[in-house]
Amino acid sequence: MGSVTPYETGGGRRYRVRYRKPDHSQTDKRGFRTKREAELFLASVEVAKSTGRYIDPTRARVTIGDWLNQWVATRTDLRRSTFDRLEGVVRLHIDPTLGPIALGDLTRFDAQTWASKLSATQSPGSVRKIVNVLSAGLQVAVDDGRIPANPASRLKMPRQSKRRKKFLTHQQVAELAVAVDAKPAGEGYGLLVLVLAYTGLRWGELAGLRVRDLDFVRGRLEVHTTMVEVDGYMEESSPTDYEERSIPVPEFILEQLSIHAEGKSPADHVFVSSKSGSVLRNRTFRRGWFNAAAEEIGVPGLTPHELRHTCASLAVSAGANVKALQRMLGHSSAKETLDTYSDLFDEDLDSVAVALNATGAALNVGKMWAKPVSASLNHRNGEKKTGLDQLKEVGPLSESNRRPPLYKSGALATELRGQITACQ
Repeated sequence: MGSVTPYETGGGRRYRVRYRKPDHSQTDKRGFRTKREAELFLASVEVAKSTGRYIDPTRARVTIGDWLNQWVATRTDLRRSTFDRLEGVVRLHIDPTLGPIALGDLTRFDAQTWASKLSATQSPGSVRKIVNVLSAGLQVAVDDGRIPANPASRLKMPRQSKRRKKFLTHQQVAELAVAVDAKPAGEGYGLLVLVLAYTGLRWGELAGLRVRDLDFVRGRLEVHTTMVEVDGYMEESSPTDYEERSIPVPEFILEQLSIHAEGKSPADHVFVSSKSGSVLRNRTFRRGWFNAAAEEIGVPGLTPHELRHTCASLAVSAGANVKALQRMLGHSSAKETLDTYSDLFDEDLDSVAVALNATGAALNVGKMWAKPVSASLNHRNGEKKTGLDQLKEVGPLSESNRRPPLYKSGALATELRGQITACQ
């Protein structure tokens, strides 16, 4: 057990608590105004020691800036591009304001105030990313036994509006490819558009695609590398386990790829800059060919990444299930696929209704309610009442309680989809 002793100061009597930490080293805490406050603190220390929840206050004196920089330095598991973004968030958005504060001094209110002020200069999505970096670093401090709880966990964030995805039809994809090919020095980039729209590659995966990754025998495209930008330079990196995959390629694209790859060595990139012959950058492709072509076909503001969304849409319309789509797009789980493209599977609800209707109608389910009674029996003549007669005596069904015509909602949805397709 520890001890409580008084001492005199210019402001009056104060109390000091001396106790031993779990490593048996002695420490103390001063400044208690009453003996009861000191005894309560000592009791809380002993309880925390006995239950394994003791936090050494001296380990929480490291500043948030120093701690986060130490934590970032340990993240050697990250890609170089991800590491640079993490380091940039700490340097630009956390260090200038929270950096000098000790870990143990940061309160939840302080963290919430800081997060709220970020909204003045950052978008809702950026605010979430910055706060998540702080929360991740502080959670490591919790796990390391430096602070008892994470003050940046579950903060109130600005509402992030959901950006509506753009999905192209087969016809629009073909028109976009032709428009890109027709641009100066754009020959071959129309095929690039088709590859993005029918395989769902990310831009880095497309930029890192080499001739040896094209399997013309199996009709597959192998994703083994990806290109990332680090300090202004493009570097080759390995994709994560779930991103490395084999993608089926439509035959009409394979034929064009075989012609495009003629004269190239297996190690050559499939698509390169037409001017420099180096790795093709996303922004270079957009400024030089893509943006103007998108406007020509009537879809201004389209991005190459939305061709990945288009691939998902076309695959679902062709009958692909969630698991197949997950593997094709390189998502970590089917949940990620559903969260990203849940609106594409709304049509499945109509399909379920149509299927139930067909089966139910074939089996005459509910025909006793659909058929009128042709000859009602008169109970006054001693004949037995039917169940329908008994219901009529209770009272007629109100219009609000009658069943609507079967599955009109599904038919309406089908009609609306037809109208939308016609407009596109």
